[in-house]
Amino acid sequence: MAQIGDLVPKAGIYTRPGVVVEKKLDGSVTVDTDPMMVNKFHRYANTSGLNENEKQMFNTILDQIYQKSDDVEKINDIQGEIDKLKADPNNQNIVQYLRNQQSYLVRQAKAMPRSYNWDESALGKEF
Repeated sequence: MAQIGDLVPKAGIYTRPGVVVEKKLDGSVTVDTDPMMVNKFHRYANTSGLNENEKQMFNTILDQIYQKSDDVEKINDIQGEIDKLKADPNNQNIVQYLRNQQSYLVRQAKAMPRSYNWDESALGKEF
């Protein structure tokens, strides 16, 4: 099911990307193709798997982190947010999207987070 803010790469004969801005009772949706509307929900990554509040929280976190120019600092800051948020199971989706964004930065910067929290029972086990 589509959620408000979900990315629509293209729909029907329309070739511009857009986002769902309204869900109607008849099962149809309104898609807005304004680039600023797309940017509102998908500034850093395709966040279609998140609900509207989660999209906003994800973007707010990364807005603060991406003010820095050093990718290694960004990687470490994202790790800090992941470690904070994963304590609450309600943040599971946001944590996964932050991990994905961090993975992107790790590949781009060729650097790893300096420190991270891990379950002690998983130490030494191969994945």
